[in-house]
Amino acid sequence: MKNQVSKIVIMGGSFNPPTLAHCMLMRCAIDALQAEAGYFVPVSDAYLKRKMRHSHPPVVLSTELRIKMLQAMCQSDMKVCEKEIGTVEPRTLKTLKSFKEEFPEHELYFVMGDDKLELLSHLAEKDAFFDTSKAVLYSRNSSGIEEALRNHKVLSAHATNIIVLPQPEGSAGISSSLVRARMLSGESCKGLLVPSVWEMFKELKPADFPDVINSFNGEYEFLNNRYICSFVWQGIEYNSVESAFHASKCTDEKERRALSLLSPHKAAIKGARITPCCDWEERKLEIMMSILNEKFSCNPVLMQRLIDTGNTILINGNNNHETYWGVDTYSWNGENNLGKILMTIRDKEKLK
Repeated sequence: MKNQVSKIVIMGGSFNPPTLAHCMLMRCAIDALQAEAGYFVPVSDAYLKRKMRHSHPPVVLSTELRIKMLQAMCQSDMKVCEKEIGTVEPRTLKTLKSFKEEFPEHELYFVMGDDKLELLSHLAEKDAFFDTSKAVLYSRNSSGIEEALRNHKVLSAHATNIIVLPQPEGSAGISSSLVRARMLSGESCKGLLVPSVWEMFKELKPADFPDVINSFNGEYEFLNNRYICSFVWQGIEYNSVESAFHASKCTDEKERRALSLLSPHKAAIKGARITPCCDWEERKLEIMMSILNEKFSCNPVLMQRLIDTGNTILINGNNNHETYWGVDTYSWNGENNLGKILMTIRDKEKLK
């Protein structure tokens, strides 16, 4: 008699926060497949912040809290895997390959909703997904999804590797986004969460998640250092913070005045070739603060627009991998010093 192959269920996701539905889906898959264990695999902080950056406010639970909530939700045969924590790029296949290396004799089953057919198709076509894992699809219409799979140009060839399970009763309609929406509106979401998770989540308030401006473009271009506006700094009139900042590297007034006449773009190019005076690096934060103070003091309309951002977190997001003055919006790494200075100026002005 052939020995039964041990099975492992894997569920990836943001789990922001983990809901009762996540727990029910995992429980159902483990039982239906008679699996040895089920693993929750939360996505990285960087990926989650990219995903949520256009939500207002962007409710992003910390990595530590998401893991703690998942661990509290786990039953005896459920575990939390941190393979994707600290990564940047989406890595479903890499994660599954890592599981296969760890459990070479086990069958892997990756859990998805039936709304993820195109993602599954992409994985099957581009990443050889089914060489590593089988798929579990949850659907409220099992016959409908099975027909869709039979007619699918890519997935029809993998029918034996796709298990369709009915949506567990009581799980439909429960989502992390609904939990977040209820929290922000002051409604209880107790019934959407496992009790142990609710005990942690109920401590969170909308004020814990202020809105965020994550790039200084469009409506918020006036926060950008290359925004054109006149102001006087150290006796010279400049047309942008960019020009003044690079001019601060020069000891010769004539050179400073020459930079003041350039466009922000040309000033940046020329300024990159200037070797600053010996203590400039140590003083550049102080210099930037001084220049920005003059920019907004000399332009009351801009100062009011800055004040009107309220308590919004100002993040100088960019896709240029600049992480000193801003934040790289792919890796979500960065000191955001420009954003911090702007918030300091705004908060001081509000106290006057």
